[in-house]
Amino acid sequence: MNSVFVLLVFTLFIGNATAQSNQQLINWFAGADIVGTANSESELASDAIVREFEISANSNIDHIWEGTLTLSKHQEPGQTEDSPAEVHEAFVFSNSIIEQGHLKLGKFFLGVGRINRFHRHDWAFTNAPYYHEQFFGTEGVKDTGVEYSKLLSTERYINLTLGLTNGREFVHSHEHDHEEGEEHEEMGNPHVPTHYARLSSFKEFSTTEGFEYGVNYIGRTDSEGTSFSYKGLDFIFKNRVGKYVDTLTQAELWQRTTTGEGETTNDLGAYIYFEKGMDQNHSYGFRLDYYRPDSEEHDEEEEEHHHGIEIDDELFTAGFSYIYTNSEFLKTRFTVSRSEGYLVDDKEVGNTKASLQLVFSIGAHPAHLY
Repeated sequence: MNSVFVLLVFTLFIGNATAQSNQQLINWFAGADIVGTANSESELASDAIVREFEISANSNIDHIWEGTLTLSKHQEPGQTEDSPAEVHEAFVFSNSIIEQGHLKLGKFFLGVGRINRFHRHDWAFTNAPYYHEQFFGTEGVKDTGVEYSKLLSTERYINLTLGLTNGREFVHSHEHDHEEGEEHEEMGNPHVPTHYARLSSFKEFSTTEGFEYGVNYIGRTDSEGTSFSYKGLDFIFKNRVGKYVDTLTQAELWQRTTTGEGETTNDLGAYIYFEKGMDQNHSYGFRLDYYRPDSEEHDEEEEEHHHGIEIDDELFTAGFSYIYTNSEFLKTRFTVSRSEGYLVDDKEVGNTKASLQLVFSIGAHPAHLY
């Protein structure tokens, strides 16, 4: 698999040389996410890994369309098998076809919620909240289809996003310790493809300060006839001082409703994160997470996924981070968190987790969303 990845990268560079000879500019980006993790609970993996390596190319195709291709290779803590390299994203997009509209076609992360719209190395924290991993996978939901966003003609800034994807790859997971057939990614065509919507609004207080909030919906029915619906709220407030973020507050609340075999369950998850910048190099963050599964059947499924760890009635997590930003291309984050609500051998236990993350990049990173 490593040779395949090298071949893909080599192909990209050959394509870049050809494009340059044709006076076509390709913007290159490469990034790595290195994470070391230590858990007090032995059932949870402690490891030091290159969690993600990513290489991406973006270019104008013609006067209407642009294209993005991202190749990546991943590893998760405790993963014993080597993950294959993969096409992470491959899509074309245009802002010209429809006035004040954005059309995207191909394979991409769905434009819903807050953290799902960003690659993991661009998150404000090292790991996703527990509910996010259960609902959407360790990184987020990506799939192949079409997405359309439109800035509505109103007095306020209101943006509507609609999407339809094939639904074959809903939860994006790189954990390969499961038996064959237990992967999150489905085999077979879903009965109802993934469809989603997000309605968001942005309010600017000044040139450096503003907030955005969104209402989200995702629906699908898998290949076995089980239907899922996700309803979510997201919020972010940000204040910048010069080149650094002085204050950041973001939060999400999601509910997953699952209906199948005459049973309906409702799972709930949320987080709130606050970050305070001291100067352009030093900042501190604090996050609270909450997750409430609805049924014992759901817990049993999670027990298989977490290698003996299941959740009691609720899971609470509080974490504190110190972030050192050397530049926009290099960042180090140290986090200590405490979780309460795990069950091991029918006994409730807590877990203290320490993680050290190093994220660096080379080249021109695409512009960030707000």
